[in-house]
Amino acid sequence: MDLTKLPVGEAIIGFLVAATVVTFAVAFAVVEPGSSPAEETPAGDDDDNGGAPTLVDGAVEIVMGDNFFRPTDVTVTAGETVTFNLENQGAAIHNMHIAGPDGEYAVSGLCETGGEEPCSDPDTMPGGSTGILEWNVPADAAGSQIPFRCDFHVVEMTGTITVQ
Repeated sequence: MDLTKLPVGEAIIGFLVAATVVTFAVAFAVVEPGSSPAEETPAGDDDDNGGAPTLVDGAVEIVMGDNFFRPTDVTVTAGETVTFNLENQGAAIHNMHIAGPDGEYAVSGLCETGGEEPCSDPDTMPGGSTGILEWNVPADAAGSQIPFRCDFHVVEMTGTITVQ
C-alpha cells in the first residue's frame, strides 16, 4: 500500500515537513541571554549592563570563568576602600564572596549584596555579565591573607587577598 497516493499520507508527510522546518527555525533562533525577542530598551535608557552597577575606573580587575578567578592573588592596603570590577566570562553563574578578617566565612550559603560579608553586586552573575564588589578593608587586617571564593564553586574558584 502506497501512502503517498492517499490524501491522509500527503497530510502526514506535509505535517512532518512543516514540523521539521519549525523545529530548525526555533533551534537556530538567536536570542540574547536574559532577554526576549520582543523586549525593547525604553528610549533614553542607556543601561546596557543588565541593571548591574557601573564598572569603576582604577578598580582591581577580576575575571571569572568557569571554575577559575584571574588573578587568584590580590594585594590591597589596610583601611582603604577597594573596588573590584568583576567580569563573568564563563557560561555558569558566579559571584565573589570575601571571608571575614579571621579567614572564615560566617555565611555558609550564598552571600548577599549588602549582607554580613562582602559580596559581589549583583550577588549572582550569569555568564557574560559584569558587576562590582566594594570592600572596606579592615584597618587591623594588615599582614593577613583573606580568602575569597565563588559560592557556586567553593572548591574550584578561590583566591587570596593579601592585606598590607
